[in-house]
Amino acid sequence: MRIIEKSGSLVRTLTPAEQQLLQGFVTARLEGVAQLQANQWLMRIRAAGQWLACDCQPNVLPVMNVTLNSNTGTLFLKNNPGTAEHASGCPFTKDEREPGSTEVDEPITPAAWLPPDTALKLIGDFRAPGSDANGQATSPSPQARKEHHRLLSLALTLIEASGLNVYASHAKQTLTEQFAQLRSVAARYPLIERVPASHYLETRIDMKHMMMLKARLKDSTAFAGHRRYGLLLDCVGEVRGRKVFTERSQDGFDFQGHHLLWGGARTSGPMLALAIYSTATSGSQFYQMINVATVPVLSRGQLFPVFRDEEREPLKALVKLIDWMASKGVAVTMRRPVIGAAVMDELVLSAEGDRVLSVSLVKQPLGPEPSSDTFKRYADFKSLETFSKYVAGFFMRDRA
Repeated sequence: MRIIEKSGSLVRTLTPAEQQLLQGFVTARLEGVAQLQANQWLMRIRAAGQWLACDCQPNVLPVMNVTLNSNTGTLFLKNNPGTAEHASGCPFTKDEREPGSTEVDEPITPAAWLPPDTALKLIGDFRAPGSDANGQATSPSPQARKEHHRLLSLALTLIEASGLNVYASHAKQTLTEQFAQLRSVAARYPLIERVPASHYLETRIDMKHMMMLKARLKDSTAFAGHRRYGLLLDCVGEVRGRKVFTERSQDGFDFQGHHLLWGGARTSGPMLALAIYSTATSGSQFYQMINVATVPVLSRGQLFPVFRDEEREPLKALVKLIDWMASKGVAVTMRRPVIGAAVMDELVLSAEGDRVLSVSLVKQPLGPEPSSDTFKRYADFKSLETFSKYVAGFFMRDRA
């Protein structure tokens, strides 16, 4: 068993004692001190935004994330959607859940972590030439309709792997640096075999960059017989109807296909938008945005994901509070798990590996309230001030 980053890079291999502890945890054989030790160890992995990769398969790694059970407030291991299955007889074959859990196998969000170095295939190829008996231009295959949801998975995977879902005062980045991280991660993801997404990615949605991407796609021989497509990535103000609006264009830019929203609900901007750029029919020279996936972010300069509009005010206050605590010598990191989390409105705050607090900023819970001393909901406090005082006290009390 290994601990890995969400980019797929290895952190370290578990020691035999840790392996034994983990097996005892998933088979519910631990009690007392051992159970507490396992929970604290898994919470540290969760707070660090890392995953566990199982060695039970010779050529692929089944990947698991540490998830907080929203019914009981306890931890369990959950197999990441879209990754390899465990080998027969592996003790980690099934997701471990608390007794009486009402969780279902389907994740709340359809998004799944996409493994690096594996062809994305975000859009289907056109039908083979000659398939249209009337001689009309061919259209995308029916499989394309089943693949559009992968665009949102890619957007969230890029956010996770580039660390944009993490805020820490000592690791602030400029907007240029944040987009550089996104481009770096995109280099690990081929659009099709041996065609890195970063080769056909523009990080601005405007006419100039669309024309630049179109020229590269038209001249490319890398796609061979596959449909040519690229990606457009930008921080935009709004998606309304079938138009994407940026601060540089009041008229907006049309897109043809689906608008995929994180969490399934419309939220005001700013938002990070990822769009597929291709032609709608075979042989056409007219390139346009096809499908668009959006993830709301805190601001145009800070691409930290926001789940609901109601979070914005308390989330900005948390950022200021984290900066204030850092000025007092207490380094707190805030992380939002956007893939694999049981509750997407959850924020995980941690300090120096010894204190972890999960908070939710939405008024209405997405599920039953976790019965845990380390989970708090902003709506249960009288004001933003009292909430902020509680969070500050949680991390700063008894500090030298």
